[in-house]
Amino acid sequence: MIGGGRDKIQFGKRIEKVEQTDTSVTAYFTDGSSATGDFMIAADGTHSIVRTHVLGYQTERRYAGYVNWNGLVDIDENIALADQWTTFVGEGKRVSIMPIAGGQFYFFFDVPLPLGLEEDRSTVIADLKGYFKGWAEPVQTLIDAINPETTNRIEIHDINPFDTLVKGNIALLGDSAHSTTPDIGQGGCSAMEDSVVLGECFAETKDIVAALKSYEEKRRFRVKDLVLKARKRCDVTHAKDPEETQAWYDELRVEKGDNIIEGLRNTIINGPLG
Repeated sequence: MIGGGRDKIQFGKRIEKVEQTDTSVTAYFTDGSSATGDFMIAADGTHSIVRTHVLGYQTERRYAGYVNWNGLVDIDENIALADQWTTFVGEGKRVSIMPIAGGQFYFFFDVPLPLGLEEDRSTVIADLKGYFKGWAEPVQTLIDAINPETTNRIEIHDINPFDTLVKGNIALLGDSAHSTTPDIGQGGCSAMEDSVVLGECFAETKDIVAALKSYEEKRRFRVKDLVLKARKRCDVTHAKDPEETQAWYDELRVEKGDNIIEGLRNTIINGPLG
């Protein structure tokens, strides 16, 4: 909702439904409260309630075929160098470690698995030891270092792209507009791009509906492209076609990093910040 100042920010709110007129939008929350503004930017995530209102139908989340475990550990150079992003791939699985603030690594593990397996924190380390048996020693050191109580387990989904990001004076932003798998690292980046473009649209006109329609037109093809690129990379990384994945592994053995950096560059240059 439009409004300014830190005192306007409220946490612990979950939207239940939305109503709009030609000149206003009202959000109703599960705690019985409501808020009204001239327009709404709905960034209510992959399980978006507002998206259903904007599209007029309920979208289905698509299971991408793999489970992701992620969390934080203290930096240990027996796991990876402290100043680089390190990734291990094989068997359609993936382990990735990257340094962040506070002397910590962010890590994740990917394993292709059926949907709906029971989650048990007490067996996380043993499970990962099984999934990554025989992998490099740094991977084993990482598994030993994780805290199961602070390790997240996520069944990865995305949503088929759609063209409608705006309805009147409501616009979708972030995962509500383009829920993607994390396979090209563009989920949060896309949301920030949305915000930049939205700001530019309002800099061009004070007509709310016109600004939001301009935002939709500028974003809908870009975000669809990123969702589908992530889905394609997901399938290669997680061995949907084992021969294609093996060909990628063979390329990685001689890759010096130039093609990877060029791919990252093209993703940025082809976006609104390029």
